[in-house]
Parts: sequence; C-alpha cells; structure tokens
Amino acid sequence: MQRTDAVPTRAAYRAAMSPETDELATEPPATQSSWIARTPLWARIVVPAVVLVGGAAVVVSAMAAEAQPPATVESMCRSAVEAKLETRGHSDVDVSRSFQIAEADGAQRVSGTVSSVDDSGHVDHAQVRCVVRVDGDTIRVVSARLSD
Repeated sequence: MQRTDAVPTRAAYRAAMSPETDELATEPPATQSSWIARTPLWARIVVPAVVLVGGAAVVVSAMAAEAQPPATVESMCRSAVEAKLETRGHSDVDVSRSFQIAEADGAQRVSGTVSSVDDSGHVDHAQVRCVVRVDGDTIRVVSARLSD
C-alpha cells in the first residue's frame, strides 16, 4: 500500500460535503436547471398542441368567412328570376331547386319552375327559361323569361 503525504485541504473537504446533511456528497452538486426542465412533461406536450390546433382553427375560420360558394348557372338564373319578380311587386318567390340544363348555341339553357305571390295575394306559377353564357371566369345571364 502506498502512502501519500497529501492531506485534503479544508476547502476541498467542504466542497465535497452536502450542504443539507454535512456528509460527503455521493454525486456532484446539481446545477440550476432551466425553466423548461422544471415544467411538467404533460404541460410541455399539451400546451404546444393546443396552441397549434387553436391557430389552425383561426386560419380555417378566417378562410371560410371569406370564401363564398362558386356561382353556377343555376344560381345565376335563380337570382335573375327572383330579381325580375321582385321588381314586379311579387313576394314569397320560390324558384325550383332542380333545373334542367341544356347546351345551345355556345350558351347554357336553364329551365325550371317558379311560384310567387303577387300584390293581390294570388299565387302565380310559371315556367322559367334562362340563357346563361360562361366566358372563362365570368358567368352572365343573357335572358330570363317567365311563361304561364
């Protein structure tokens, strides 16, 4: 066995002592950990997930509020007929939801029915015939006719 004359200094002995028990420490003293290490694991998982889902919901609702349904030949014909009847003083305009569409002379011919109530309270039923032209992104009603 070898002997050394080196005697530990008081400072070295104190550094190896645990401050709570005044006994020799078996592991090195813990360093100050960051705030994220002190946060519970469940919070480190849940909080970013909630923020991500909430952000996605805000984006989707903003996009849905701006988006309008695309105009179709049926919807264009329906609004033209409703406007025509309302200018004539009719109320409770009910345009059929099912139209027949045929291609004619580079335009689409839309046919259906409509019922409305005139100024005297009489219910009118009529046949609808619209001619709608589609030029690229533009849809326009060329004519909207009603016949008894």
